[in-house]
Amino acid sequence: MKHKLVSTLLALTLLCSGAAVMQAGVVPSEDETLTVVESLSNYSLGSMSWGVKKMGLDKLQKKLEASAEELPEVRVAVIDTGVTTTNKYLEGRLTDDGYNFYDNNSDVSDAQFHGTVVAGIIADGTTSNVKLLPLKVSGKDGTGPLKNTREAIYYAIEHGADVINLSLSANDPKHSITTLDDAIAAAQEKGIVVIAAAGNQGGDVADRYPANKDNVMVIGATRPSNRISSYSNTGATVDFALPGIGILSPARNSVRVSAGTSMAAPHAAAAAALLKTWNKDLNQEQIEEILKEYAVDLGDEGYDETYGWGMIDLSNFKVSEEETPAPKTCFLKELNTLIKNRIKTRFGSVK
Repeated sequence: MKHKLVSTLLALTLLCSGAAVMQAGVVPSEDETLTVVESLSNYSLGSMSWGVKKMGLDKLQKKLEASAEELPEVRVAVIDTGVTTTNKYLEGRLTDDGYNFYDNNSDVSDAQFHGTVVAGIIADGTTSNVKLLPLKVSGKDGTGPLKNTREAIYYAIEHGADVINLSLSANDPKHSITTLDDAIAAAQEKGIVVIAAAGNQGGDVADRYPANKDNVMVIGATRPSNRISSYSNTGATVDFALPGIGILSPARNSVRVSAGTSMAAPHAAAAAALLKTWNKDLNQEQIEEILKEYAVDLGDEGYDETYGWGMIDLSNFKVSEEETPAPKTCFLKELNTLIKNRIKTRFGSVK
């Protein structure tokens, strides 16, 4: 049984006596750079990121919208650099109870771009009932005390989050950081799904925190070809490998092409939010099992330390009882009964 380790994109580095959150995920790598490409007016939500279609999130959105007159509100906490609240893609998607733990006020404005990119990916991959709770934990340079993230997780619990996205990480080669442990455990006790980026050092995820925790869903990054990105950390705690290069997403009031596991993690957050839309009672363990079932194996057969369980593809996920096939165990039982009856008819009774 593998041990999970949590990682994220905003790199948390230790500064003297305290840990600080630092942006590390959007690393220009391979043939990609971070570039503002053009106006937001040229795009619409639902297929902005190639990952939305790759993972079948667009199809699942349509199924969910057709399944009910009104979908339940699902909250995703975006713990990051803040969010550009005037961005047109996020109109109607942001909750009004976000908080700025970096400046200790209610201004969650994104002085950088990272948090807006992450929020945009989640909005792109989900139905409009999914609301984003912006929790700012770092400043313009992408850094901030690790205690901010801990406080933000507890705040997310208190404010009804269903999913928490942590596109941030700390260097932890000695595996000694525990700052977020209690907060993450408390979130999961409430049924909240906690997702973290694997980090962009091109090394072992075991050296990144909270990616080296066994109770977080850890996400690596792939290219459109399904090949792992060179910068993506890998290792025993990676759960899935999702789109993380050449990702189009809103940044402030323009569109950005971004690369990094910070971009891969919110794709998983979007998937989890859609499953929470389908059934809000699902906890992280249950959601992970569903995602495993609908994962496309990319590396060695079964689980492997490069791709985890592979690429999530929810395009065939069944949202209604009419669509849901009988469980495999029931089918096998019926098949066994049929075989026994045929044997009995031909040869007499059978035990």
